[in-house]
Amino acid sequence: MNKIRNVALLLMLLAGFSCKQAQDIRAFTEAKYSLQGVRNTKLNGIDVEQRIQERRGFSNEERDSLLAAVTSGSLEVSATLALHVTLQKQSEDKPNLTITRLKWLLEVDGEDALTGTIEETMVLQQGMNMLPVTTPVGLASDGNLPNYTGLSRLITLLGQKTDIRERITFKIKPTIQTPVGSIESPAFITVSKPSGLVAFFK
Repeated sequence: MNKIRNVALLLMLLAGFSCKQAQDIRAFTEAKYSLQGVRNTKLNGIDVEQRIQERRGFSNEERDSLLAAVTSGSLEVSATLALHVTLQKQSEDKPNLTITRLKWLLEVDGEDALTGTIEETMVLQQGMNMLPVTTPVGLASDGNLPNYTGLSRLITLLGQKTDIRERITFKIKPTIQTPVGSIESPAFITVSKPSGLVAFFK
């Protein structure tokens, strides 16, 4: 009798846990994401924040080197993302969401430009999340071919040293950990306009 009671209790706990996790997943699916800033940014070892402090942009040689790294698939970015999550419904139980992988996409004037995948486990919570990440950077593809149009537009904008924030869109596609395994979001989620991501290029 005790064994039956224990099994029943365990099933109730599992059911409650699964229900809560399902509610958390739904809450974060419907949430609004805003990139508040990017810190400690390095592009293939080049300290971007140091360049900002020194008011010194990329040299022509460095731009050529970074472009070559992008086209060869050897460009890597490390940074700390300040990602703010706003849930549609406030909750007192502090819901969270475990992400096992995060695909990202950078669009320029609606054209896919750069993409990559962050292969790190991250836990998102309501409010501000500081996420240290390292990710390779590659060209977005148009079918089976690399899409050079978006990259060309990005390079042109960077060369003008103007504020390009209104011209770019940042999107994410998380893979979520669930009781039945990891599930990838069926579509990219648009992150609201970044406030510090491209300040370096003003």
